[in-house]
Amino acid sequence: MMARKLLTSVPLMFAALGVSAQHNSELRINEILVKNVDNYVDDYGHRPSWIEIYNGSHSTLDLGGYYLRAITSVDTVMYRIPTGDPKTRITPLGYLVFFCEGTGTKGTLYTNFTLEDIRSVALLNSSGKGTPIDVVELDYNSQQPDVSIGYMTTTDGTERFITLPRTTPNATNDTEPVMARHERFRQMDPYGLVMAFSAVVIVISVLMCLFILFKLLGNYMIGVARRKDKASKAAKAGSAETEDGRSYDSPNTADEIAAIAMALQMYREELHDRESSVLTINRVARAYSPWSSKIYGLRQFNKK
Repeated sequence: MMARKLLTSVPLMFAALGVSAQHNSELRINEILVKNVDNYVDDYGHRPSWIEIYNGSHSTLDLGGYYLRAITSVDTVMYRIPTGDPKTRITPLGYLVFFCEGTGTKGTLYTNFTLEDIRSVALLNSSGKGTPIDVVELDYNSQQPDVSIGYMTTTDGTERFITLPRTTPNATNDTEPVMARHERFRQMDPYGLVMAFSAVVIVISVLMCLFILFKLLGNYMIGVARRKDKASKAAKAGSAETEDGRSYDSPNTADEIAAIAMALQMYREELHDRESSVLTINRVARAYSPWSSKIYGLRQFNKK
């Protein structure tokens, strides 16, 4: 029983690790503000530098037990995110801000390092080792007050880690209006020549395809009709043939017609010879009347 439980739990453990790794790949350092002078204020009314983490997956992720690593010119500092705190849970497509005030005693979201003289910031898994989930290289001296850096969609449609036009803690960095595709196409083709040519090509292509389709279909139907006609004629010719191979539908010759006529004539002559007592009744053309019939009873005198 114990062996069966172990065999059952091992695949589940590997599956859970695989799911966790897949979700980790959706985490990233989305925005960093190194020099916070008159910008985002924390719960204590202070303005420390901060790091924003973004969850790009469609499931809630818990950062409890993960590490934030800061590398300066003289030291490397690791901050382990506390477990069991609901504040470390990031909703799908959500954000979480960590304040880098340096003490690490003000709460779960306050790290034990600052971003002064910073060279890189990284997010690591619960082991704190291996390849970071995400890492950002930066130069502290080049950072401007109240100007953050982070991922933003550029005009060519790609995301890049660049200087942002404004800070957006706990929100998306794409604050600039994105030009619609039809507007970009209108700028590329202001006179509509490309659109007109494309439309003509598409219409001609569709018509050619329809012509070929109907042509092939018509030829196929004609062939089917011809095959059916041949089969019907063959069936009729086969049913009309006699045992000696001749056909009743074939035209008769002159000799055959003469023999048939002679046979009919002989049949008629033999028929009258046998019926010698045939009576022929002719119609009387004189109209019958009771008055006119009396003339047959009168005596006729000679007229001299």
